[in-house]
Amino acid sequence: MLPDLNRLKVFLHVHETGSAREAAGLIGVTQSAVSQSLAKLEAELGVALFVRQHRRLVRTAEGSRLYGVVAPFLEALSETLPDLERSPGELVGTLRVGAPVELGAARLPQVFAAFRSQHPAVSFSLRLGHPSVLVPELADGGLDVAFVDEFDAPARRAGGIGAHGGLDERLVLAGSPQVVAAVLEGKDRFARLQGADFVTYHSRGPSVASWFQHHFQRVPGRIRRAVVVESVQAVVASLRAGLGLGVVPDEAVSAAVHRGELEVVRTRKRPLLNKISLLRLLDKRPSALEQKFLAMLPGQLDGYARNSAGGA
Repeated sequence: MLPDLNRLKVFLHVHETGSAREAAGLIGVTQSAVSQSLAKLEAELGVALFVRQHRRLVRTAEGSRLYGVVAPFLEALSETLPDLERSPGELVGTLRVGAPVELGAARLPQVFAAFRSQHPAVSFSLRLGHPSVLVPELADGGLDVAFVDEFDAPARRAGGIGAHGGLDERLVLAGSPQVVAAVLEGKDRFARLQGADFVTYHSRGPSVASWFQHHFQRVPGRIRRAVVVESVQAVVASLRAGLGLGVVPDEAVSAAVHRGELEVVRTRKRPLLNKISLLRLLDKRPSALEQKFLAMLPGQLDGYARNSAGGA
């Protein structure tokens, strides 16, 4: 037969204080009641849990073993009971989200705040990183959902991963007015551009290669990288410092372009569109929390569109 839960609580307080009197004060009972509870617990278990030394109760080896079981159990119980007492429709738990650095830092916190205003018992774990890190974590179950750039995740649907939806961003090639003027001096624009220095988010420079393919239907044999940094803000700062050209969301540089600090390299083609897809495991049944979050995104994340065939 399992020991009485109240006696285990008394044992826990005595073990942590080393005193029946101090434990009684914490629990709100008499010292005699604590001593009686301990005596009954020891009788039930058939072992001595404490020995008295100089008015202190010193735990025995059996007492230490019991504490190692009881302490984490009671702690977990105290954390779980409030959740069990919530109303049936109230969402609880943690949603694990992966995202590119800029999207995660600039836009998702507001989305999380809006969601928690309606579901205060929910928490979020946000993992910022490149798709090469986020997609494997999603596949291994370390993330519930992950936002990834199309440019950087060509094999994202392997292993049962599919897109629930996403948002588009317009990408432009920009640089300081001095760098742009120097690079575009002359007639052969492609030749001049392919010889320029670039600030990229990844060593492979997929966004730069996609920009060239979109505007010229060909890609330079080698992309000269002056800086590689996984942050739109850091890329923009590098462009303003004159370190080269970079492909950035137009909204990230519109203010700097208006002030004359940056200039956009324009062609006859429309700006390149990049899709940031929201990926999830297709064979994993989404929790109620995940379903609610996915349903909320179109109304809270500007530009987000849900796939007609990828719903939760």
